[in-house]
Amino acid sequence: MLKPPFSIAPLTLLLALAACTEPTPAGGHKVLTLSDTVQLTAAGASPAPDKITPVRITFPDSRSYSAVPPAFHPKTCELSSSHFTAVVKIPGQVNLPSYGAGTPPMRVRCVSDQFAFDETVKPVNLTQQAYSTAAAAHILVGYGLVGAAVTASQASQRDKSQDVYGYPLKIELQ
Repeated sequence: MLKPPFSIAPLTLLLALAACTEPTPAGGHKVLTLSDTVQLTAAGASPAPDKITPVRITFPDSRSYSAVPPAFHPKTCELSSSHFTAVVKIPGQVNLPSYGAGTPPMRVRCVSDQFAFDETVKPVNLTQQAYSTAAAAHILVGYGLVGAAVTASQASQRDKSQDVYGYPLKIELQ
């Protein structure tokens, strides 16, 4: 049986993103809500967030060259932007608001006696990342350049006004 030179991976990934960030009807999947530790500012409350993005904050694992020894790990990190503030246990996950293309940069600040991390994280186009990831996967899996070209074509023909923006799905403290 011949395999087509394209895959439904980009569509599957986009549907998974949509399922994580959009409310579903009763009886469907669990509705993703802001984490309890997230406090919206006046700028963040009006207008209300477009979507909710789950963000994992963690340290690089022990195999990484930039791994931080466990003794140096802070217990929490402070997240702040013009639209919200939050305190997150590390490692952990937090559900953050997304305001579409107008999502503001977020400051991530983690401090312990021996470790400090203080960086600004810019919002990203999660839809574009999903297509890019799918194109790279096509090359690795064996669909080659043809599969990557089909995915790139699909990405260029989509309605970009419907793109999902938010913070990177994983932030490594290094």
